[in-house]
Amino acid sequence: MALKGYKFLSCCCLFFIVLTIHAVTLASADAIQGCGGFVEASSSLIKSRKPTDSKLDYSHITVELRTLDGLVKDRTQCAPNGYYFIPVYDKGSFVIKIKGPEGWSWDPDQVPVLVDHTGCNGNEDINFRFTGFSISGKVVGAVGGESCSSTNGGPSNVNVELLNPSGDLVSSVLTSVAGSYSFTNIIPGRYILHASHDDLNIKVEGSTEVELGFGNGEVDDIFFVSGYDISGSVVAQENPILGVHFYLYSNDVKEVHCPQGSGNASGHSTALCHAISDADGTFKFKSIPCGAYELIPYYKGENTIFDVSPPSVAVTVKHDHATISEKFQVHQQDINL
Repeated sequence: MALKGYKFLSCCCLFFIVLTIHAVTLASADAIQGCGGFVEASSSLIKSRKPTDSKLDYSHITVELRTLDGLVKDRTQCAPNGYYFIPVYDKGSFVIKIKGPEGWSWDPDQVPVLVDHTGCNGNEDINFRFTGFSISGKVVGAVGGESCSSTNGGPSNVNVELLNPSGDLVSSVLTSVAGSYSFTNIIPGRYILHASHDDLNIKVEGSTEVELGFGNGEVDDIFFVSGYDISGSVVAQENPILGVHFYLYSNDVKEVHCPQGSGNASGHSTALCHAISDADGTFKFKSIPCGAYELIPYYKGENTIFDVSPPSVAVTVKHDHATISEKFQVHQQDINL
């Protein structure tokens, strides 16, 4: 009987040990917290969907767990219905950030979270709303030849507006250094584009109406800039000089818009264009395309040819106005005509 009691006690102890190990295992499992929730489209986007649009699938959306300084600790893909879950093995403060296709907008795009014994933000769902798409395009700048350093570029700081069919402003942006523009967080529908700049002549070629479907929109090239200004000044002993001629040449630009005619500097071939300084001593060439140029001054009085220095200046026109910072200087020569 004593032996049977010993076996009974041994079995009880073994059972207790197994229960203890199981409890410890469960406790360890419970210590692993996780952050989860859903990604869903906003009500405005859902209303804009057409019956022919494909079913929303969020499986290409990534959700990341990041440290406060931006280090990615873990990431996961959403399920097709938008559900996601990221296990978190360390307690502390983190950031949950959503990453979708370029041009998609989110509200919010990241959420700070605290992981402690109560879970991730108290085990609340951390949800993200998909709110809109992008409409992008470009204002194209005039290019004169291969000497242009940016043959696919355009002017910066052009104001591009997105209007609804009634003419009300939806959004406005300024073009980048390459002439590109992009409107974000836009709901599918019909819109009108308008571009303007205080100092640039912008031509419209094609329709300014845009129909945005359920996806990002790329606008055809419809806004074009005919060219840019080259300006400078000329003085004699710091006094402005009227009537100095300036002739514009280039090795590869064959033609520019020149209402005042081309002409030619003495001893040179026919210029692309010429300009004359005004009473303030300033001169300007307008609508000059991107490219490399040479500017030659020439000044002749009634009986005297004047020396102008420097005798020539290299001018590079990018997709912006070019100003010659150095003033031309007029000096009299002892040449009688």
